[in-house]
Amino acid sequence: MWRYFTAKKTMRYVDILPNLVYSYNHSVHRSIRTRPVDVTAGNEKEVWHTLYDEHSVAKNEKYKFRISDQVRISKMKRTFEKGYLPNFSKEIFAISKQIPRDPPVYKLKDLDGEELKGTFYEKELQKIIKEDDVYEIEKILKKRGRGNNVHYLVKWLGYPNKFNSWVPASEINKI
Repeated sequence: MWRYFTAKKTMRYVDILPNLVYSYNHSVHRSIRTRPVDVTAGNEKEVWHTLYDEHSVAKNEKYKFRISDQVRISKMKRTFEKGYLPNFSKEIFAISKQIPRDPPVYKLKDLDGEELKGTFYEKELQKIIKEDDVYEIEKILKKRGRGNNVHYLVKWLGYPNKFNSWVPASEINKI
């Protein structure tokens, strides 16, 4: 749903609600180890045992993320913050180290290779699958060059100022 909001630049979910419900019901759920649409009166006891039986709880969980996986960090929501706003940062980070604890934690580094302070739990991270290298521009700061050789100094949306960079005008797409 958040991916749709971001891609379409809209907060209107009513149009895709049937698709969301279908997708939810036809996806395998980790807790019941099956799709909700496959749960019937005939197998409800098996699903119940999968969910609540002591032996079904994994003792030694493995790492969810590998080193160099790209992730986003969850944002802290304030008391009255809107629920439809993104829950994860726009800035992309990479897993730099897996730390064996219970539960496992991770060290991260930014795209410049600078290590972040602190550690992060799996639930605070969201793995991203990079489909394209399109980044949103928050603001154009400066312009240099003439004719076909124009470059813009851009501030990237969701990234700190250290990532500001000069980009050729030909590589900027208006959306």
